[in-house]
Amino acid sequence: MSARLSRLMLVVAYLSITACVQGRNYERPGIDVPAGWAQQPAPAASPIAVDKQPETDWWKAFQNDELTGLIDQAMQKNHDVKRAVAPVIEGRAAIQSATAGLYPQINLQSSYSNLAVSKNTLAGLGLASGRQPGPQVFATPGSTFNLWNGAVDLRWELDFWGRIRRGEEAASADAQAIKQEARAIALSLIGDVGQSYFRIREVDEQLEIAKRTLAVRQEYLEIINSRVEAGLASDLDRARTEVLVAEAASFIPDLARVRALELHRLEVLTGSPPGSLNLPVKPLRSIIVQPEIPVGLPSQLLERRPDILQSEATLIAANARIGQARAYFFPSLSITGQGGLQSAEFANWFSSNSWNYSIGPSITVPIFMGGTNMARLDQAESRYTQMLESYQQTILQAFREVADLLVSLNARAEQLGRQREQLAAAHTAVTLATVRYHQGLVNYLDVLDAQRTMLAAETQIVLTERARLTDMVSLFKALGGGWNSLAQHDPA
Repeated sequence: MSARLSRLMLVVAYLSITACVQGRNYERPGIDVPAGWAQQPAPAASPIAVDKQPETDWWKAFQNDELTGLIDQAMQKNHDVKRAVAPVIEGRAAIQSATAGLYPQINLQSSYSNLAVSKNTLAGLGLASGRQPGPQVFATPGSTFNLWNGAVDLRWELDFWGRIRRGEEAASADAQAIKQEARAIALSLIGDVGQSYFRIREVDEQLEIAKRTLAVRQEYLEIINSRVEAGLASDLDRARTEVLVAEAASFIPDLARVRALELHRLEVLTGSPPGSLNLPVKPLRSIIVQPEIPVGLPSQLLERRPDILQSEATLIAANARIGQARAYFFPSLSITGQGGLQSAEFANWFSSNSWNYSIGPSITVPIFMGGTNMARLDQAESRYTQMLESYQQTILQAFREVADLLVSLNARAEQLGRQREQLAAAHTAVTLATVRYHQGLVNYLDVLDAQRTMLAAETQIVLTERARLTDMVSLFKALGGGWNSLAQHDPA
């Protein structure tokens, strides 16, 4: 037996070495990658470093401990991130399941049977009908006996054509796609937290402007009332001032509503119950910084952005499944065996005479499958074509997002410069209008118009500052910055 088994193992080893894995090994498709970005922010904007990639914790470039704390809390408590990480374990289990086919499958069986052979039959009839040899097959008609059986079953499919190995490759790629999807969700969460935080600070500054405007207008109302009583101003001047006081006062509750709603959104993002997050009022200008923006080269996006890596992983899986589908056209060879102890008497069950075994190869050759194998291959090839187009589209979309945001940051910088000039001119206009009004050279309507223009200019600067910070957060996200840090949130 040992000589036969040795020869069988040598044959198996030889066939395994000379086996041909079906399908082509994956090669990254050729992509037209631009040498650089079409637009760069102007020198007045935040500095650009085209030779650097975003840092792992890129949000720390804003130098805001409060924002960093909120992002850390969101990464630990946000339920969407936890849900996204859970399938990673499922993907790893799928790899193990796909790999299991490469190894022998061994089962242990044990049974007891009490058998009664029909009197209206012949000895050996069971063997003639195709049943496996055994005591019950050759038993005397009408006899009754016990059968004690203990056996080890072996089945090992030899993966000559790489069907199982291609399946393992596809499962590994699918698991990688799941992991990158989880990282993309976490990266989006970080961006959402940053944008929500800056939105709250924008509202804080708008509230400050509104309250300051209300105080100034109330002060002017008192002055107008005094001038009306002295006969130096008309009731129309007072009515117009009262309208503006009411207008300024009406902004405050609406802004407070917007802040509360945005705070509720931030609480959900950070996994906090409603009303538990307390952010003291801080105007946007008190947290503004000018971080360096390391954009790197366009080609580096292929290695950084989770959505691109996820799309490429699905492409790798689709390529592997083409080879898996091709392997079904070839014969499958397996080694099956059984060995154990079998006895009609319990007392003799464990004796050497009860030993029996069978082992040998079996081959299955597909002759006619009704087009199943061809359909399986067509599906796999079609799936690969779809994933290839999706991969290329994802890359183009990534390039567009980065280029758009760089242009936007450039425009925001120039816009802020013009708006600051406008605000300075508006301040001068208010001062001059107030002086000329006290000198009796203009009516109060000119003062009110100058104040309204100055308020609008201040508000526009706040809106543009927040939009610029939001664009920075979006750019870091578009560059794939920070995705390496998400590895610490993966299950071990």
